Amino acid sequence: MTEYADVFKPIRIGPILLKNRIGVAPAAPFLASHTKGVSPEFYAYTENLARSGAALITLGVTDVGPGVNTGARTMSAGNDLYLPDLGEIADCIHIHDAAAGIELVYSRYMLMPADKVVNQTSTEEVEAIIDCFAQAAGRARRAGFDVVMIHGGHGNVPAMFFNEKINKRSDRFGGSFEGRCRFGVELLDAVRKAVEGKLAIEYRISAEEILPGMTTIEQTLDYARVIQHQIDLLHVSRGMLEVTELLPYINVPLYLPRGINLPYAARFKRELEVPITVVGGFDLTLAQQAIAAGEVDMVSMIRTVLADTDCVEKARLGMGKKIRPCIRCNTCIDRTHTDRVAIQCAVNPILGRETRFEKGMATRPKRVAIIGGGVAGLEAARVCARRGHIVDLYEKQDRLGGLFNMACSAKFKQELRTYLDWSIQDVELNNDISIHLNTEITPEQIRSIKPDALVIAVGAKAITPRFSASDSGKVVWVGDVECGYKPVGDTVLIAGAGVTGLECALELSNAGKKVTLVDLLPRAQIGVGGTTINLILLFDLLKDNGVELICQSRVLDIDDNGVLIESTDGTQKILPCDTAILSLGFKPDPEALSPLMGLIEPTYLIGDCSPRGGTLHRATRSAFEKCMQI
Repeated sequence: MTEYADVFKPIRIGPILLKNRIGVAPAAPFLASHTKGVSPEFYAYTENLARSGAALITLGVTDVGPGVNTGARTMSAGNDLYLPDLGEIADCIHIHDAAAGIELVYSRYMLMPADKVVNQTSTEEVEAIIDCFAQAAGRARRAGFDVVMIHGGHGNVPAMFFNEKINKRSDRFGGSFEGRCRFGVELLDAVRKAVEGKLAIEYRISAEEILPGMTTIEQTLDYARVIQHQIDLLHVSRGMLEVTELLPYINVPLYLPRGINLPYAARFKRELEVPITVVGGFDLTLAQQAIAAGEVDMVSMIRTVLADTDCVEKARLGMGKKIRPCIRCNTCIDRTHTDRVAIQCAVNPILGRETRFEKGMATRPKRVAIIGGGVAGLEAARVCARRGHIVDLYEKQDRLGGLFNMACSAKFKQELRTYLDWSIQDVELNNDISIHLNTEITPEQIRSIKPDALVIAVGAKAITPRFSASDSGKVVWVGDVECGYKPVGDTVLIAGAGVTGLECALELSNAGKKVTLVDLLPRAQIGVGGTTINLILLFDLLKDNGVELICQSRVLDIDDNGVLIESTDGTQKILPCDTAILSLGFKPDPEALSPLMGLIEPTYLIGDCSPRGGTLHRATRSAFEKCMQI
């Protein structure tokens, strides 16, 4: 706990005393019932967040509108009928000595164009919106919540009304600075009256809306000065959700530093009187540093807690190195925000599926042999050992990690290395797992060991077709480049624009190389293996670096002259380059698999050697699901 001493200092927020300074930021997991109430899945998910040890757990995206149910699996506080559901969630949070928070939004207006919401809504309708927020806050009080969060950032309704570029109203809610502030001021007045001084009021704000002509940090500070005495905690973020290109600045990928909103929050802390919390890619170490430096009073995070729902408690007990790291792949947010499907996590395979995998220990211990020590094999070993089985893990190389060692090599992907190091250490320290390195196990050995179950995680084989220049040193595999085994020239062509090829292009272009990417897929399908949010930023960074992307074209040959490509319309041309890098993906290797099949019943294929391989998310998920059956 000494390592995180400032994190664990209690803090008073309005009428509420919080046990530490970590809040779980709001995010809709799309696990509520289709009638916008509590489901068993949502309850189990929320209880796991509350068990994390964080002081404040905020229920995300809770609708204040009384309108027709759309079927979206998010919660509502827009009707008294939801009081029992809200009370159930507040109670489940309180069981674990955390404060229960609720984020209030008006979903209908979140989905409408800002200009229409602000300028085509009558004064009476605006007053009705404010009343809906106040009534929902009152229901939160009656249900037993401790904190109500008004989402005034990310382009939500209060931000729309304050935006000078958007707001052209002529009534009291528009025109002057005071008029543009009035929606937020009257909303907060109504909410304060509704909570009767029993709940703390948190206000989420975008320090800036980033795009030209939108709200700047100076304007936001002026607005915050107006409302600061109406709130108990100011929650600092950036950006607007409805602008796709800004999503990576709200849900920060691994291509950007952690804590990107901290400089903004620190300025709010210096210039305002209200306590400040901040969100934006924090882990507990960075949270400790920011709080200790006096830059903020609290830190809010969600993805760190999703990756390890025991993370804050582990930190409190001095077990910070045992926290499963978040890799900021945005699998979680991409599923919910982009696809509107239930939340999952690439490194925590039980997240969002707690009720489906309630069983813990196996009915009887079994001996399980796992062949392959990559990320899937490591996850399999961990799950089997946790369920009480005796595990032997066989790896033919002299170290664990498999192909993921390649994925960790780029400078901007050190968080992947942190995850892999954690995964390896977690397995190495488990006394129920015996690790056998430099061991290419044979069918005869498997028969002699006689395990009760066999798990095969031997990975896949890189797709590396032969070309005219394959033996000249001009053609290299992407893995050899990323690991530094093969040098590259100043002009590079990468065949294959999946996420591996794109990230290799970023690393090389960062080093000053001139890079061209070629892929057979159309532009809209480029980036296989990446999440939408991360790809948005990755493409922007590649564009800034001058990387050329040629789509709907395939490589016919590579020779001394360069790379011969052919587009889907039949046009051919030669692209000169010093080095051609093959990043064409992987496929299961029948020669590695066939000798191992049919030896033991049951036998499970996981990771890249299974039909569901290809990403870390699929690897950990397949390993978890198969090993929960043993």
